[in-house]
Amino acid sequence: MAHSRASKKIKTTLYYHNPNHDYFSSHFEELVKNHGGKWIVLAKGHLIAICQGGELNHWLDEAEIKFPQEIPFATPIPREDEIECLL
Repeated sequence: MAHSRASKKIKTTLYYHNPNHDYFSSHFEELVKNHGGKWIVLAKGHLIAICQGGELNHWLDEAEIKFPQEIPFATPIPREDEIECLL
């Protein structure tokens, strides 16, 4: 029995890659230990700032100036005790 091209299954593996998420996940323990409770702003995988919430808009603007084609990534850095609650 002949198989047509349409019936063949092609195995593909797609990977999600975001340099901002890569940076955040690879530095997560250090960020929690040293900067828990603050915010981190990243753009194109580059650290723009670690700041207090009130400074966030300023640093998002800076990220957009430095990397105008990118959408900045900003997220709160959890405190160590917040991580323990999640476990």
